Amino acid sequence: MIPRTLLPVSIFIAGIACIAAAVATGEAEVDLVLIFPVFSGTSVLFLLGVVLIIVSFLVGFFLLAMTQPEIARQDMELPRKKFEPRGRTRTEYGGVIMIGPVPIAFGSNKKIATMMLILGVATILVLIGFILLLA
Repeated sequence: MIPRTLLPVSIFIAGIACIAAAVATGEAEVDLVLIFPVFSGTSVLFLLGVVLIIVSFLVGFFLLAMTQPEIARQDMELPRKKFEPRGRTRTEYGGVIMIGPVPIAFGSNKKIATMMLILGVATILVLIGFILLLA
């Protein structure tokens, strides 16, 4: 099991090493956009690093898909419990969708929707604080 997970991780690390080598030799650049690093380059070493990172994700997903039937067979062997409802339980939910600087809050009731709106406004204020701090 360990060699299957080691392969995509080692390919990913090799890709990071190629990009780091390209940045160290001046063949690629690192810029900071808001709080996210952005790498750009035109060298073959940089391209190799990007390709290796993409390949590591593909290999990881492929290996994960190949192990799923083994897990499914193990689940079928377990005894099934009967479902016995114990009473009505109410599930509450809520969330915030950020569209630019505008928070859109939703929830299963007014209390949760209000909490989500407060969370969204707080997130916007923190981001504005970071932008003003960096400017």
